[in-house]
Amino acid sequence: MKSGVTIVDPPNTWIDARTQIGQDTVIEPFTYIHGRVRIGSNCRVGPFAYLRDGTVLGDDVVLGVFTEVKNSSLSDGVRARHHSYIGDSKVGKNVNIGAGAITANFDGQKINQTQIGDNVFIGSGSILVAPINVPAGAHIKPGSAVTAKNMEENKE
Repeated sequence: MKSGVTIVDPPNTWIDARTQIGQDTVIEPFTYIHGRVRIGSNCRVGPFAYLRDGTVLGDDVVLGVFTEVKNSSLSDGVRARHHSYIGDSKVGKNVNIGAGAITANFDGQKINQTQIGDNVFIGSGSILVAPINVPAGAHIKPGSAVTAKNMEENKE
């Protein structure tokens, strides 16, 4: 907090000592940050967000209510405001991840990677089934279940 980070409700926020947080970032109440996590400047995280080990947030990232991020990097300007899960993913700049959208990274045997290019819109309730590479500028309609196969079939 002495370095310019705002923790709205310190008694109801848990931040691992290994976490690095940039200046002018706001951490909302009931947020849990565990492990080696890096958060850029001018971010807003929470309330009720859960950032797990290996998470890296660029600058000007907004993570909202009940958003969980695990072992992923989110570039500058990413928005994931409500009830989203982003696991084992690399997310480009200025991506919007709609409410309830998830990266389905575990197939029952191994953890798979998701790559999302810059300026992608992911509609609410969408499921990105890893492994998958969503190209820059893609627009995923709400409620979509997207696999590498149907991503390839729908190339324009």
